[in-house]
Amino acid sequence: MASEGLPVQAACRLLEVSESGYYDWHTRPPSQRSIRHAWLLDQIRAVHAASRGTYGCGRVHAELTLGLGITVGYNQIELLKAPCRDQGAARQPTPKTQTQDPDRR
Repeated sequence: MASEGLPVQAACRLLEVSESGYYDWHTRPPSQRSIRHAWLLDQIRAVHAASRGTYGCGRVHAELTLGLGITVGYNQIELLKAPCRDQGAARQPTPKTQTQDPDRR
């Protein structure tokens, strides 16, 4: 907060938290969950890049679980991919052909 020019006291008062709580949070080491999320995000980006940006969440999930043997849920991949704006390529529309019935005129 101080690096952004906002005094810590004013920010803590505004957010209704104690200064000691802020400093405790600020100096706390990263949790196991955040470490795993960072590692998983690297894996997701690698799979997405290897597919040249065509894989969406479903295919990334299949590649991670079946191809690499990583235990991860589909919803967790969606959660981690959302801020990155990594989306798979849209399918090309298939042409709809209609057969002409000569008796229908």
